[in-house]
Amino acid sequence: MNKKLPLAFAILALSCTVTANASKESNLYLGAQYSAQELTLLPNRDFQTAGIIAGYQYNQFFSLEARFNTGISGYSSHPFSENGFSDAEYKEDIDSQASLFLKASYPMFYSFNIYALAGMTQSKYEITTISSFTDIEGITTDTYPSLIKLSESGFSYGLGLNYQMTNSFIVFVDYKILPDLMGSSWKSASFGASYSF
Repeated sequence: MNKKLPLAFAILALSCTVTANASKESNLYLGAQYSAQELTLLPNRDFQTAGIIAGYQYNQFFSLEARFNTGISGYSSHPFSENGFSDAEYKEDIDSQASLFLKASYPMFYSFNIYALAGMTQSKYEITTISSFTDIEGITTDTYPSLIKLSESGFSYGLGLNYQMTNSFIVFVDYKILPDLMGSSWKSASFGASYSF
């Protein structure tokens, strides 16, 4: 009986190793993320984006990762007219963002990894103004819509921490510096999850 017990443990350990390796046949992973973003020189500009992640893990330490986001919350205001007869609306929104990162990970303790991101990001940004002028009788006479589209691309980088919940499922949080827009520094904090196939 004592000789069969170590043999049973050896077979069990071998079967677990084979199962773990079989479940990790591919190095591809997909995920989703949410980001809170801020343009520091513009007050009250707290933007939100959501998007998807696609990546390829070369080994335990290096991955290539693409992120695609769209804006889900922007900034808006209603400027006041001196004569009180105009109704203007001003909006700022992130239209889209695309990033390509080289991701370098380092295991820390338990199932936690710290990682660094470095790569390129392109952000598309929209400013919309709508001006409506109303006469004394309350009749709108003219509406003047205007749309300005801005785009900025360049080097971006950041740091993050992930936790491997299972062999395939990871949750993460990271902080990134994006290319400046109109002289204002652009910062982003994200959290999300990914699943490897």
